[in-house]
Amino acid sequence: MATAYHMVHYRRVNIEGNTPKTTNFETTCRTLLGEENSNGVALWNRVSDRVYSNPDVPNLEIVLNRVADLTSAVFGEMCLVDTNGLQALLQQSSTNVELSSITVAQIYDLEESAAPKGSKFIRGMVYWLAIGDHLFFVRTSSMTPRLIHAFFEWFSIGKTSGFTADSKLILQAEFNKSQISGDIGDIRKLRVSGNAVPQFEASIVDDAPKEVSTTKKVADRIVQFTQALPIIKALLGEEKTQSLVDSLGPQEYLAVDASVRVKGRRTSDSKAKLKELTNQLADLTDGHILVEGKGGKLSDNDAILRMSMPFDLVSEGASLLEFNNVADQLQEVYNRFVKDGLIEA
Repeated sequence: MATAYHMVHYRRVNIEGNTPKTTNFETTCRTLLGEENSNGVALWNRVSDRVYSNPDVPNLEIVLNRVADLTSAVFGEMCLVDTNGLQALLQQSSTNVELSSITVAQIYDLEESAAPKGSKFIRGMVYWLAIGDHLFFVRTSSMTPRLIHAFFEWFSIGKTSGFTADSKLILQAEFNKSQISGDIGDIRKLRVSGNAVPQFEASIVDDAPKEVSTTKKVADRIVQFTQALPIIKALLGEEKTQSLVDSLGPQEYLAVDASVRVKGRRTSDSKAKLKELTNQLADLTDGHILVEGKGGKLSDNDAILRMSMPFDLVSEGASLLEFNNVADQLQEVYNRFVKDGLIEA
């Protein structure tokens, strides 16, 4: 059986609002899926009612497709589908084409085609497992944690059997306790390394109070040109930044290479902001996130609680994962985290 390694992401589900604390996320998912419509048909058997159209992402829908009650957990897959997209195709028919005044070459024709009637292109997948208030997921392609969060908010909040309409669903990333000694208030520095392109808002620098001795940047990663500009302007000023931009050659671009550092005595507000930043880091990168504590030692391993695992593919060369194997592997990660004391059962 062909396998592929994917990152298993972990989130703790927190519900803020007037929802009674007697229910957890797993139970709520199970109850919602068992909720019957006016014809007495449960949501388990109404796939068309498990389709979410995100108003912030035109022409894309999220479909909760296969979903199963495992007794000890609820497990499912979600598909990010393109409702009106085209797919580029390489036609296996060749033609001779004049490409310039001196070049005539034989090429294959390109064309863009819509999905066959009765089908839609899949742009991303996520496989997820809910146990208590623990959520584990594996995502592929264009499916992002923000889309996953948006779906679960739509799915669980304001429904008859769900959380109250005034509730707020938070998918909280956690630091790996085996990599961090002490609590989040002991952390003095975060560093990020990896190949993923960061998407931090430049306002984290622009809005920083000038009297506070705090620098906030992004570590060891290439920041896209347009995202780097506001940060460099904050450091160098408008005039010097423009002079630098004007001097760049056709193959040059601006990048930021730095770190997040907090100096001085920590407050409850700064701890809360660091926890919020943890979520942003976990959402935006699959690269390693390293931390430095009071002792100044930088951890050698990933600071975010997550784990890389092998998964069976449905066939050699496929991108889809084998449904039952994913369910087994996600439960294995849960059991390991509990056994190692990283989360509570």
